[in-house]
Amino acid sequence: MKAVRLSRSCHQVLRYLREKKGLHSANDIYMALKSEFSEDAPGLTTIYRCLETLVQTERVQSVVLGDSEKIFEYIEDGQHHHHLICTSCRTSVHLHKCFIEQWEEKIKTVHGFEVRSHILELFGLCPECQTSATAPLN
Repeated sequence: MKAVRLSRSCHQVLRYLREKKGLHSANDIYMALKSEFSEDAPGLTTIYRCLETLVQTERVQSVVLGDSEKIFEYIEDGQHHHHLICTSCRTSVHLHKCFIEQWEEKIKTVHGFEVRSHILELFGLCPECQTSATAPLN
C-alpha cells in the first residue's frame, strides 16, 4: 500500500466504504455522509478526489460500469476483487476466487508477458432480472 497522508474527508469516505462493504457510487457516499455529518460532510467534488486518492493508495478499488460510471469498494491490503454486475438493477456479486491468477503463469510461459495487474468484471442479468425480463407483460 502506498503511503499517503489522508485528509479528514478521505478518512470519512474510507470509513464508510470499510463499514458498508460492497460497491458504492460517489453519489451514494455523498448522500450517506451528508445524512450522517450534515454541515461537516465533504462535498461531492471532494468525495471524487478522495476516491481517486484512495484508489491510488490501493485502499479502494474502482469498477467502471457499462455506462462509464465508477463504483468503489474497500479492499484489504494486497487483495483485489472481481464481480458479476447486473446491468439492469446494478446489484453485484463478489467472486471469492480470482480466476485470472491461474492464467498469469501460462501467459508468461507462452508469451513472455509478465502480468502486473488485472481487472475482471462480468456484466449481465442477475436471476431476478432474468425472471422479470422473461415474465409475460399484462
